[in-house]
Amino acid sequence: MGVIRRSRSLARRGVKVQRRIAFAQLLFWPVLVVTLGGIGIGVVAAVRSQSSAAEGLRPDPLVPNPPVNR
Repeated sequence: MGVIRRSRSLARRGVKVQRRIAFAQLLFWPVLVVTLGGIGIGVVAAVRSQSSAAEGLRPDPLVPNPPVNR
């Protein structure tokens, strides 16, 4: 009986481990996509905010003075 009991216990443990692995695999891609999407959105927002902040600091483009007619 001891051998049968041990084999059943190992089988139950194996099923539990398989469930955990399947759950981790199930969540891997959605978590990866959401994480990378969030990072991408953050980078785009940072670049846009820097470019809009720097826009106020840019000097006017140099325009040559018009010729004076005398």
